[in-house]
Amino acid sequence: MNLVSAPLELSATQRNLIDLIRNHGTVTRAELSRLSGLTPGAITQQCRELIFSGLIIEGEPVHDGKRGQPSLPLRLNPGGACSVGVSFSPGFIDIAVIDLSGKPLIQVSEKHTENREITHTVNQVIHMVAGALKKKRLSNSRILGIGYAVPGFLKKDGRKRQTVAWLDSWREVDLQAVFSAALPYPTWVENIVNASAIAEYYSGNHSNISDLVLIDLGYGLAAGIIADSKLLSGGFSNAGELGMSFPLDRPRPSYKDLLITLEKAGLNPGDLDGLYDSGNTVIECWIARVCEQLEPLIFSCIQWLDPEVITLGGAMPKQIVRRLVKELNKRVRGQLEPLRPSAQIEASAFSKEGASRGAAMLPLYYTLNIKK
Repeated sequence: MNLVSAPLELSATQRNLIDLIRNHGTVTRAELSRLSGLTPGAITQQCRELIFSGLIIEGEPVHDGKRGQPSLPLRLNPGGACSVGVSFSPGFIDIAVIDLSGKPLIQVSEKHTENREITHTVNQVIHMVAGALKKKRLSNSRILGIGYAVPGFLKKDGRKRQTVAWLDSWREVDLQAVFSAALPYPTWVENIVNASAIAEYYSGNHSNISDLVLIDLGYGLAAGIIADSKLLSGGFSNAGELGMSFPLDRPRPSYKDLLITLEKAGLNPGDLDGLYDSGNTVIECWIARVCEQLEPLIFSCIQWLDPEVITLGGAMPKQIVRRLVKELNKRVRGQLEPLRPSAQIEASAFSKEGASRGAAMLPLYYTLNIKK
């Protein structure tokens, strides 16, 4: 394993240029000058340093029909660095490794014993990360860092998290300190839905937007908010805790609630696909109830945040998500003024893998994002 990973030190200008190149895919120096407002000379100097550092590379010459030397388009160097993400779902640890462009290189999962001492979990993570890097021959690569996506809100001390019930043995643990000591990489710990929102934002499906909300309908209920291309965490780093509107002893719009509903009706959750396809009454009633619960949340989101896109995701099966998206778009559109621009409700690009992918994006986001 790579035992030394020096933090990547970039100026605000360099982060801005990398962000522009990421958003445009390939871009010439002249285009970068226009987009950034920097002089051609400054662009030449900054790009020379980024090329030397291995973060960007030049493509094949482009002949634009004008006199002079052909343009050399610039793009991110996928092999310039990679980052690692770790997320925790019921009974599993999920690991993702991505390259500098955000492309997944490997994704692995292992069973995880819930509510055991965190030292055992840390040892399992160390071995999983080493195995993933070795399998892809990345052990000696530049590792930007490692991100952890953990379910649970941040407590008043700003260090410990009120983790979910199946990780309640972690509630008095400073996770940032413990995970930082585990591996020799820069380390970030984030709420699981915030990590998923970052994954969604950088999925490539939203290249022309700067404001997005991801509503996670998995084992809990929460939202991750991207405002002006920046993760909006709130004053106590707990923005988006939608579950507060639905006490745990009441029905809520989540995948966990769907499973409970099926079991109470004597139905096998393993038959969900067939039950949905056959128009099962229990599922249809559940969908109708969930639409009623989500509609006011989405209206509040539109009123307060005015996002361009609202995505529904998490561990919820994709066919259920697509149905909810269809129904909620009709409900929302039917109540807004025709001339008012409003968010498009969409299905997330990811299912449960979005959390580990987003965790892996955390080092890229915090290292390279000019607006962080």
